Amino acid sequence: MRQATFTDDRLIELIRDHDDRGAFDELYNRHWKYLFTAAFNTLRDREDSLDICQTVFLWLWENRGKVNINTSVRGYLYSSVKYKIANFIRSGKIRNSFFDEMQRVDTEAFHENELEVKELKNLIGQLVNDLPQKCKEVFQLSRNENLTHKQIADKLGISEKTVDDHILRAIKKLRAPLNRLASLFLMM
Repeated sequence: MRQATFTDDRLIELIRDHDDRGAFDELYNRHWKYLFTAAFNTLRDREDSLDICQTVFLWLWENRGKVNINTSVRGYLYSSVKYKIANFIRSGKIRNSFFDEMQRVDTEAFHENELEVKELKNLIGQLVNDLPQKCKEVFQLSRNENLTHKQIADKLGISEKTVDDHILRAIKKLRAPLNRLASLFLMM
């Protein structure tokens, strides 16, 4: 028979019902690269990724008489690889290179976020600087020095109601530009 023309579901039937080694080889050849790539993208180790793929296919062959796949064969195999990776990580067998790689990725993401936060702080600083002098002073005491409205009122010799008014005015002036900025980020 020419298994290359069969669907994955038909190959599973042949493997399960007829112990068809040719059907198994065809299924393996169709999917091993995809599964290896999925494992390697997580583990970043060639040997561990190959071991996990081999384990999944070995399990499939050894349990071929009981295999009943209700989803796509590729999806089933992919889920099996993810399960094996999770067990591999939980068992502590994962190499230090995985954690080194994850730390590097986390560091890169942190630096990117750090730059974005710095730019956002600069923008907010510019917007605050454009506020009227007294409003700016009240807002900075509230946000930068974490003073209560009562403490600000006492420090500046104004009423708490005036502090409330300045804070509300500052927030209103900042809200529109920051909302537009947020909209831009969401569209990216």
